[in-house]
Amino acid sequence: MAATASPFGLRPTNMIGGAPYNGGAIRHYHVKANNSAAIFNGDLVVLSTAGLPAAVSSSPTGIKIPSTAADATAGIVGVMVGARYIDDNGVQQFRQFLPANATTSGFTEIKVMVNDDPRQLFKIQGNNSLGTFNSGTGGSGFAGAIGKNGELDFSTSGSTSTGNSGVSLKIDANGSNLATTSTFAVRIIDVVEGTEGDNFPEFIVKFNVGVHSYDNSLGV
Repeated sequence: MAATASPFGLRPTNMIGGAPYNGGAIRHYHVKANNSAAIFNGDLVVLSTAGLPAAVSSSPTGIKIPSTAADATAGIVGVMVGARYIDDNGVQQFRQFLPANATTSGFTEIKVMVNDDPRQLFKIQGNNSLGTFNSGTGGSGFAGAIGKNGELDFSTSGSTSTGNSGVSLKIDANGSNLATTSTFAVRIIDVVEGTEGDNFPEFIVKFNVGVHSYDNSLGV
């Protein structure tokens, strides 16, 4: 139960179709150049044109179906779930996040671990309460949030204490940012039971079409 904002980014749960999460499809991406910003557990990860991983800093855009507009961006490759590197003392480290400026700090053999399965579902905290959103019309309660699309909120920085991302689901007052908008980044699959009336409820979400690189034909 969350009475205060404590975002943790996107946390893998089960899979679309109900298969349990058992560690998922984890791909290790080499960090061959200095990273100017930290990459936190739960951050979305995108590749540069040089194939270097970096954290996303704004809500991705889905693709309309059928697509009649220009190409979307190349898409994310997944969600960061950890980092490994040899530190400046020559010690192998496994960490919740990759600090900024890892290369200039003397780290070597740097890799970020990314859950890259496009069918993965994630738990995420909302940035506001649902409040009066769909508050009981026809007995539906907060169930009306399910099936809506949402954007991701990047207004909170990741934590170097916990290593967790600061990304949350953009709810806004009384669920005003939840919509049918096709270009929003994620689809709400469920509201986590027991959190519906919290100040900062939790949701189960999936990526919309075009957000994940594997569901997007545009390369980097």
